[in-house]
Amino acid sequence: MSIVFRLTGAVFAVSLTGCALQGNGMADYYKRMSAERLVQNQAMMTRIQARPLPLDTTLRLDQTAMVMVNVPAEGAAPATQARLFAGCNLSTLAMDYRREKDWSSPYVLPADPARNIAQQMCQAVRNSAWKQLPGETEDVLLLDPGTLAIENSRRSIWAGIDYGRTRLDESEGKPYGRQFERIEVDCTTRQASTRLAYRLGEDILLPPPVQPLDSALDKEQRARLIGTVCAEPANMAQLATPVIRKKLPPNMLTPEASAPLLAQVSALPQGQPTHTLSHLQFTYNASSPLVPRAVINDHPMDLYLQPGPARGIWREQATGALGSESVRLRWRGMIELAATSRSQIAGKTDQRSNLADIDLDGDWQNLKPGSDIAYSKKFTDSAGKTFVQKFECSVGESFPATQTVASLQGLARKVTCVTDSALKTSNAYLYLEAYDLFVETSETSTLLVQVNTLKAAE
Repeated sequence: MSIVFRLTGAVFAVSLTGCALQGNGMADYYKRMSAERLVQNQAMMTRIQARPLPLDTTLRLDQTAMVMVNVPAEGAAPATQARLFAGCNLSTLAMDYRREKDWSSPYVLPADPARNIAQQMCQAVRNSAWKQLPGETEDVLLLDPGTLAIENSRRSIWAGIDYGRTRLDESEGKPYGRQFERIEVDCTTRQASTRLAYRLGEDILLPPPVQPLDSALDKEQRARLIGTVCAEPANMAQLATPVIRKKLPPNMLTPEASAPLLAQVSALPQGQPTHTLSHLQFTYNASSPLVPRAVINDHPMDLYLQPGPARGIWREQATGALGSESVRLRWRGMIELAATSRSQIAGKTDQRSNLADIDLDGDWQNLKPGSDIAYSKKFTDSAGKTFVQKFECSVGESFPATQTVASLQGLARKVTCVTDSALKTSNAYLYLEAYDLFVETSETSTLLVQVNTLKAAE
């Protein structure tokens, strides 16, 4: 989650505390809103209970069963959809439902009638056991033999795709790694259609959009699925159990730096790398001096590295980092040339790059221990006005890179850079000589303190 949202939440909480001290007006408002939501939730549950549940479409993931209910219009209340989530280990039941274009917050139902409904849902998928079809592809085809229904030549089953690379939802840009579909197959005509489709984000089913999702199965995947579903059902028990995989980051646009800047940067002095890296794993701690309650501890972060568009430039894509997902072009992993971030509008990206020039001072090719180096970045704003930001850096002593991560080669040095700006920013890096790469290990300013701990490298 972005630190901005965390800070906003913390500041908002402080503001509410102040209001509470001055009077109970705000408390009364939230009490009234809570009571209204409770009435709405109870009314929705009454509408749901008046109809039989479509238990044949129940989807089970681990200990949770889910069923989608189409709720018809009633009086002034329009037709809508609701999702029921049953905890099969505790017989609990939660619900959310569509309100115009968004979804309500989850509502945990009272034990009665929750227990009875939860038991019905879990009983419907009591034999659920996901399997994966064989195939050496990045995306893995899944099916759940425990949800197979047979009626003459027609069969239906829950199937899915476990993507090797995280994808972004088209409507809201939310990341998801799996899509599940209720597939209906005619084994006589060898045709298949998708009745329902859901996407799984980070351990949560994404609310379905207003327009139903299209099938994600391509022609080859559909043919493999039909062949398996129409064969002897007992054969499915021989399929392998899926394993949890570390997913690659979503495909994002590579930011563009101007041709003159690329030409100038590629001519700057560089080291002599003998190895390369493609993936770094970190954990990080972050806090804000302005809002002490805004704290993040031991959060995982992955940095994926690729060669950039010119000599000495790396393409860096981070997942799990503060703020929105982004891709950066950096000279030797230190100086940012351009960046692309995923905006809140799905399918669109915001790119920033007003860097016009870079100047270096000192021996950047050899980076001798104990030496001082510096660099300046010249920017041009939208009005054509230029300004310069200067960073002064100090190079620490050499030590084996294996002291940080066992798989690293060569020597490492700690490099610290400071700038005399209003934010009093200081950045620390681990310079890996064998890769000619600066890896950022901390950032400190009046707004943010973040410390990155490198855990693995490949």
